[in-house]
Amino acid sequence: MSESTKSGITVAIIGGGIGGICAAIALGRSGYDVHIFEQASKFSEIGAGVGFGANALHALHLLGLGDDYEQIADVSPAGDPWFSFLSGKDCEPISEVLNPAPRGSVHRARFLECLLARLPPTVSTHFSSRVISVENISSRDDQAPHVRLTTVHPDSSNSIQFKADIALGCDGVKSMVRDSFQQEMGACVRYTGTYAYRGLMNLEKAASEAGDFHIVMFPIEHGKILNIVAFVSDRTRPPEERVWEGPWVKPVTRQEMFDDYAEWDPRVHAILSLVDKPEKWALHDLLPLERWTVGRVTLLGDSAHASLPHNGAGAGQAIEDVYVLSKLLGHPSCAADNIPAFLQAYEHVRRPRASRQQIHSRESGDIYEFASPMGDDYAKIDEHLQRRYDWLWNHDLDSDVEEALTFLRDRGVLAK
Repeated sequence: MSESTKSGITVAIIGGGIGGICAAIALGRSGYDVHIFEQASKFSEIGAGVGFGANALHALHLLGLGDDYEQIADVSPAGDPWFSFLSGKDCEPISEVLNPAPRGSVHRARFLECLLARLPPTVSTHFSSRVISVENISSRDDQAPHVRLTTVHPDSSNSIQFKADIALGCDGVKSMVRDSFQQEMGACVRYTGTYAYRGLMNLEKAASEAGDFHIVMFPIEHGKILNIVAFVSDRTRPPEERVWEGPWVKPVTRQEMFDDYAEWDPRVHAILSLVDKPEKWALHDLLPLERWTVGRVTLLGDSAHASLPHNGAGAGQAIEDVYVLSKLLGHPSCAADNIPAFLQAYEHVRRPRASRQQIHSRESGDIYEFASPMGDDYAKIDEHLQRRYDWLWNHDLDSDVEEALTFLRDRGVLAK
């Protein structure tokens, strides 16, 4: 199917974050008629820094976005430390894990600006458009099967309907698209019992306060700013009984951070004292879904596989989603009538890996807080961490695409 033919196929992307914009770039380049629905009045990202592991950086290069990313990101080469793990009580080294390939970190807003500059001019944007329902519509009368979106504008009580051939839910952990198909997908978002203090600090000041001491934080803005995330967990209740009251993100004082870290090394306190405008984030994750795809609707990014941040891999999984999906939808045989099968093939290869990452990241948090079966056995932790992330970083996305095409051949969608 040629690019000019794909221009007659409409893709509705619900959500204009990093995953949604990357999908719009990739599918727009393939010739699809792409429409982004964003409930805010402009594109924006919450949070500060975001990390991309070796797998994610590779996926960005496959999408033709890697060079743009590296121009604005803090990239560390293969062989440099990915992270150094120290005890917060006395700063004793526990483990150091090295990059198997280049990786990077970047300010979310800066990365979004970079992506928007690559958005094809043919992509249409619908701001202040809150999607309130997504429905698969079967063929009837003279209408072919399609997806119907219903949107509302904050300044109007009237709803507007939009017809698309494909709908991508890129609307995050609180996904309305996913909730529209909760019966089929089995969605369950839960508070994890962990909250995190997040903020930024001047790197030069942090270095002067901490000397050779390092904690879990990473540079952005070409080494001028440090992004810090300090976790606090309560495991006294079983997971199903953990509840968070109030907004998921709220400003806090430095004293609140000091109180939670009262028994930690003074150098940790020195670092925390430099955090500018700290916030407390209640960390929620999503239990692995039973399905991502229903008819002509599928999920991408956090709407499909929101996870705890302990692997630094959530955004990278969204980029992997985009690459596999765009390769499949860009296949010459992908046409309006067989789109559901191609979406199923995408889910077939992406859901197992992303679901594994969700569980794996949760377990990583237990390891870092000495709540895993290894406890605080530093030697066991170090040995385990040296190989823990191999499956995540060293992954062949093109083999996933080939597996998805085999899935389609086995079902008669593609010729063998």
